[in-house]
Amino acid sequence: MNARLPAESLTVHNRGPRSAAHGRWPLAAACCLLLLASGCVWEQLRSPPYDRPFPLGQVTDSHWETQQTNAEASDFVFYDHEFEGSTTKLTPAGKKHLLQVALRLDHVPFPVVVEQTVDNKNPKLDAARRQAIVELLVKLGIEQQYVDPRVVVAPAIAPGLSAIEGEAAYYSTIQGASEFGYGGGAGRRFGGYGGSYR
Repeated sequence: MNARLPAESLTVHNRGPRSAAHGRWPLAAACCLLLLASGCVWEQLRSPPYDRPFPLGQVTDSHWETQQTNAEASDFVFYDHEFEGSTTKLTPAGKKHLLQVALRLDHVPFPVVVEQTVDNKNPKLDAARRQAIVELLVKLGIEQQYVDPRVVVAPAIAPGLSAIEGEAAYYSTIQGASEFGYGGGAGRRFGGYGGSYR
C-alpha cells in the first residue's frame, strides 16, 4: 500500500538570507584548505618567531678579516725599540724591518708609522726619526714624492707592554698553564717544581 505525500511537502521553501549564508560555508572552507595546501599560510605558521641563523662563518669572518688587516698594518710600524736609544739610528732588527717594508710598500695601502714617544714627550726626536725613515726608503729606490706622505708619526696600532706589565703577564700565563697541568707555577722565572722550562 503506497501512501502519497502531500504536494506541499515536496516543494522547497525559501528561507531567505539564512540559506544564502549557509551555502557560503563550504566555499569558505574550500578556500581556506586551498590556502593551507598552497603553503602561504602554512609557511608562516611553522616558521620560527625569530630570524634564522646566518650561514656558518658569515658573522665571524668579518671580525677575523678586520683583525688580519690590523695585523698587516702593524707590520709597517717602526717601534721605539727598533731605534738605538734616543737616536734616529735603526738597530740591526730595525734595518731588516726596513727592507721588508720597502719590498711590500708598493703592494699595500697602509702608512708607514714611526711610533710616537710616550705621551708625545719628544716631538723633535719623533720628527727626526720620521725623516730618517723617509731618507732610508729613498736610498732603497722608492721615490721621495711617493714615500714622504706615507711616513707618519703616530701611536702604534697595538701599543706594547711596559716591563712591569710584561712580567705580570708572563707569570700569570705560567700560573694559568700550571692549573691545567702543563707549566711550572710555584717557582719564579723558569718554573717551580718540574715546570715546562726546566
